[in-house]
Amino acid sequence: MTEKDYETEKNYETKKNYKTEKDYEKVLEDSLRDDLLWLEREFILLFRYKKKKTKEDIAMGNQILDQFVDSIKSNNNEEVLNLLAITLNRIEHNFPEFF
Repeated sequence: MTEKDYETEKNYETKKNYKTEKDYEKVLEDSLRDDLLWLEREFILLFRYKKKKTKEDIAMGNQILDQFVDSIKSNNNEEVLNLLAITLNRIEHNFPEFF
């Protein structure tokens, strides 16, 4: 293998690894988007039609929010963190008693 062949192979592997990393990031971001949509829908299903929320309801909602935020906050993707903030703001707007 010549030096040129080696460099070509090395560049190919670097591009392949970069594409794989970007594909993984896209799949992860899509999964997190789905999870954020689930979170918002879950709050709607659980609490929309409850006129008076009990202490147990508040505790359960807060536990869901805490665990969800803890699982995402370590993500350094700015777009995902912005989506989390938007989702939490919508939940807070509809269900202020949880904030």
